[in-house]
Amino acid sequence: MDGGQLVPDEVVIGIIRERLKESDAKEGFILDGFPRTVPQAEALISMLRQDQRSIDRVLNFELADDELIRRLAGRWSCPNCQAVYHLEFCPPKKPDLCDRCGGKLSQRSDDRPETIRKRLEVYRSQTWPLIRFYEDQGVLARIEGAGSPDTVFQRVNAAIGRSP
Repeated sequence: MDGGQLVPDEVVIGIIRERLKESDAKEGFILDGFPRTVPQAEALISMLRQDQRSIDRVLNFELADDELIRRLAGRWSCPNCQAVYHLEFCPPKKPDLCDRCGGKLSQRSDDRPETIRKRLEVYRSQTWPLIRFYEDQGVLARIEGAGSPDTVFQRVNAAIGRSP
């Protein structure tokens, strides 16, 4: 993960399989970042069929690479209290220091620009085929990720047929 690579399918599928058995997932659930490959998607469909369930909607957030890198590379957090900051959207009052506990902020290795670029390469080679996979099943909704959080939230609600 630190190098921008995906976790092996069998590991992630096992984690998801166990998680979907939990009682709070029986009435429905949202998966974020899974599946990332067609084999993972096929495994998910198989898991759900066993419980006579199916996928209602798959949301694909689309954003220009430069904007994505800008947003991700601006994330910093406090390793002590887990507070999260963004250098542009929600900066700490004092540079490099947590507002809550005064700890020194750090950046996750997968939020560094060079790692993000590698993640985008992996996305295009391994995850991009999911777009067509879910389009073919008629469950894909493309969501334009540019704009304010409220604007994007409105797009999500429209895509899932829900009014805010």
